[in-house]
Amino acid sequence: MNTMAEAHQKSDPWSLRAFIAENSMEFRPIAYYDKHLDCIRVQIRDCSVTEQRLNRFFTILKPMHPNEPEHAGLPEYVGLNIKGVRHLFERLGLKPKGVVRLVEILDRMVKMFPDRACKIVEEEVSRNREMQDLYINFAEAV
Repeated sequence: MNTMAEAHQKSDPWSLRAFIAENSMEFRPIAYYDKHLDCIRVQIRDCSVTEQRLNRFFTILKPMHPNEPEHAGLPEYVGLNIKGVRHLFERLGLKPKGVVRLVEILDRMVKMFPDRACKIVEEEVSRNREMQDLYINFAEAV
């Protein structure tokens, strides 16, 4: 230990820096069903976001600070929300139970609702391997 401050941080159980160091985990892309808001939330990058509503189902997430160096060369979108899932699944012939692959939901949406917003989301997901590998586990709804 080099300084008294470092020694204090290591010994102080209430130190925010110590707490974060002990409890932080590496970010992993995530997709989950929010049962209270009846939406599927997808985020593939750990950053602050701004939301842009595309249509009645889709809201896309973009980095709040896209010109920062850590965003250089990365996809424009960092996630999306799908709203009205119970009604949507009824129309798509899906059941909000078990584990459902994100691309299966999106494929069915593009076929049933071939509008510009669905095409934008489909194109972005097709370019993004992280999104293609995501599943929603409805048993773990938050």
